[in-house]
Amino acid sequence: MRNKEILIYMSMCLIFISGCAKRQIVIRETLAVHQSLPVIVPGVPGQYHIIRRGETLWRISKIYHVNLTKLVKFNEISNVAKIEIGDKIFIPDSLRKSQKPNKKIRSALEFVWPCKGKIIAYFGQDKQKVKNEGIDISANKGSSVYAVAAGKVIFTSANMRGYGKVVIIRHNSQFTSVYAYNRENLVKTGDFIKQGQVIAQVGDTGRTGQCVLHFQLRKNFKPQNPLLYLS
Repeated sequence: MRNKEILIYMSMCLIFISGCAKRQIVIRETLAVHQSLPVIVPGVPGQYHIIRRGETLWRISKIYHVNLTKLVKFNEISNVAKIEIGDKIFIPDSLRKSQKPNKKIRSALEFVWPCKGKIIAYFGQDKQKVKNEGIDISANKGSSVYAVAAGKVIFTSANMRGYGKVVIIRHNSQFTSVYAYNRENLVKTGDFIKQGQVIAQVGDTGRTGQCVLHFQLRKNFKPQNPLLYLS
């Protein structure tokens, strides 16, 4: 009788352990499905950050005082468009755990989206045998084009070769933004612009012949991936 009780007890333990193992597997699978970025196992000091609504990698890099390019490369982010709310990224060489990052910090600039639509060409993609130095956003002809940040219009063109009607805004000593293929430019050189102000209409005056906004963001004259900055 004693041996029978022991066998029953051992069987129940095995069933319980098996059930726990299944639950753990389910949890891991759920996390794997939710996490759209590779989870980095760090070999350097730092900490993890959970991406929240409205955050950009540019803003996160400013919060933790880390280099944006290093942040992207360390987390093996090949396509910024795939980043989702809730993703976990590792912040290398960030503040010690005993120090809390200043979440109230605001970068010198916050960039809003230049228009509503669908991205059809991403930064760095080959486009007519040329690397895309910005993004192309498909939208209805005549849709509003917005200034991504406040600044001064430093250039406009009614027929720039390959780009059609163009507006360029300088935001500070580092950043400028370019809006091309416009149907109509609604501002002129020398105008001071507020963030979110309508500056042009989406058109098809560029080399593609499609109705899109070609948008570039440049830092120190070098093209940047806009998706790292737009919120």
